[in-house]
Amino acid sequence: MAALAALAGDPESPPSVLVTHHVDEIPPVFTHLLLLREGRVHAAGPIDTTLTAEHLSATFGLPLSLDRRGDRFSAFTR
Repeated sequence: MAALAALAGDPESPPSVLVTHHVDEIPPVFTHLLLLREGRVHAAGPIDTTLTAEHLSATFGLPLSLDRRGDRFSAFTR
């Protein structure tokens, strides 16, 4: 994950796309988010406004809480 974060933060590297089901894996340098549910876009936009407990809950069909500490996220069931 550290190597991915370094690559994504390098202004000389090409744009990066990360596919994950784990919000704790999102490197701090990523700026935008796309949430898919059943192959359709549920939410998209800047991480700061798009990565919410409400969007995650609707995307995964589970009641989820979201915690942010500094520039790292974690999600857990309520």
